[in-house]
Amino acid sequence: MNLLPYKAYLIVFIMLMLSCCGYQMVKEKGIFGGEISSIYIPLFKNKTYEPHASGYVTDAFAKELVATGLFKLNKEGSDGYIQGNINKIRIIPSAMSAQGIVVEKSIDMTIDLSLFNKTGAFIKKWTLSETEIYNVSDVNSEDYNKREALRRMSGRMARKFSSMALIDY
Repeated sequence: MNLLPYKAYLIVFIMLMLSCCGYQMVKEKGIFGGEISSIYIPLFKNKTYEPHASGYVTDAFAKELVATGLFKLNKEGSDGYIQGNINKIRIIPSAMSAQGIVVEKSIDMTIDLSLFNKTGAFIKKWTLSETEIYNVSDVNSEDYNKREALRRMSGRMARKFSSMALIDY
């Protein structure tokens, strides 16, 4: 029995499937069928005592939205804007050494995001939270490790938001 025709059909079928998948997911830039293709992101409001958190979070969201290629960011007369609030940053001991000294801490962050159109009409709200453990065994690097944990958490939240915003619309 000659399997060559079946293999040829299988190869043609796979090529057709690969050539037509995925390219029709996003037809125009932005969300709402292209209605919001430019977004203004002001500095997130920080309701915590962590002084630099709003900068890390705002920067991560701006980078992520630009990286999608679907939005123009902070341009004059944007189609919509995002209002972000950092509601909670909690730091608690996570691990201790045999001597009872804290060597790792856990940081939890919760933020709220609201999307508005250019007229100020509310569109949608998201609440995101993230947790990360960072090393505090060296007192000299504890602050640096905390800031890096905040940056990584902000990046993960921005990626979550980007995917949720694109899925919702």
